[in-house]
Amino acid sequence: MSVYRNFNQVELDKQYNVRGGIPDFLDIFSRWSHSSAAFRSANRVLENIPYGINETQNLDFFPAATAGRPLLVFIHGGYWQSLDKSDFSYLAAPYIKRDINVAVVNYRLAPTVGMDEIVADNRDALIWLYRNAETLAFDRDKIFLSGHSAGGHLTATMVSIDWTTHGLPANVLKGACAISGLYDLEPIRLCYLNKAVGLTPAQVEQFSPTKKLPAVNTPLILTVGGNESDEYHRLQAEYAELLGAKGMEIQIVRQADGHHFDAVDRLGDAENELGKAMLQLIERFS
Repeated sequence: MSVYRNFNQVELDKQYNVRGGIPDFLDIFSRWSHSSAAFRSANRVLENIPYGINETQNLDFFPAATAGRPLLVFIHGGYWQSLDKSDFSYLAAPYIKRDINVAVVNYRLAPTVGMDEIVADNRDALIWLYRNAETLAFDRDKIFLSGHSAGGHLTATMVSIDWTTHGLPANVLKGACAISGLYDLEPIRLCYLNKAVGLTPAQVEQFSPTKKLPAVNTPLILTVGGNESDEYHRLQAEYAELLGAKGMEIQIVRQADGHHFDAVDRLGDAENELGKAMLQLIERFS
């Protein structure tokens, strides 16, 4: 029986079970953790800066050598229910090398909280960073955002926020990069992931980027691993088509190969097309 589009339950679950298609995913997570710990040991970092009162509402900040430089913020993935900012410090390497500040954000996770709180945490982290730019010595008018998987969804969601209702400029985000993003939450609600995420139909409507497009033309890079499931490619294609129809500036970085976790590694590689695209976008405003 069809559950979503032409998929039955088993087929739909397989489309979104990224770990199931990557047998060595635990080795990848271990590499991320060790590489990130080594990067933090070798570079200046302000760890676990709170932006809220919950112990999970914190971020790591890697300062540039020069005051007044841009900031790249990264939101980690993990299907809104796993992983940690400390796993992704390694991504900061090519940006720090080019005198660009980097912040990696933690947020509360499902099933302890729902999508409303997860979105609010990431919004509040960006507000906190904007308001504390002088203390952290970066240029609040040059904030860029990136995220992977669930973080790609949250990145697209942040791009659609009306920041003026929070006392920030409408164009507070000068550019963004969503990697392997989940732009329509309906298949998440209908697959195995919802046992932890707990999405309701109302939340799907409220927090699906395809249903709430940006009001401000924020330059947006979209990418997905070449070998990822058909659903990941479909989600990106449909979101890109909607953005394009609205006249938004989008850049598709096509990856000829690579699975779900290779895709995020490429953000931290200045020699890869994705890393190059992110650096070029930031440097446009530098």
